[in-house]
Amino acid sequence: MSDQIYNITVENQDLIIRFKKDIIELDTLKKFLDYLELESFRKKSSMTIAQAEALAKEIDIDVWSNIKHKFVGE
Repeated sequence: MSDQIYNITVENQDLIIRFKKDIIELDTLKKFLDYLELESFRKKSSMTIAQAEALAKEIDIDVWSNIKHKFVGE
């Protein structure tokens, strides 16, 4: 690599990004890659806002049923 912080190349259907490992913390990189994965899902999704809200509510109810014993002692 030259003086550039990063280098991007394209091979077939892949993007290859190279940079020195000391420019970013591994945890930060993992969070960024998770974000890219979520954005990829969002981009491909045909879910409406109403469907997303219903799913979020269903998840909230499910999560609460699994953790409420920690808060209310049941």
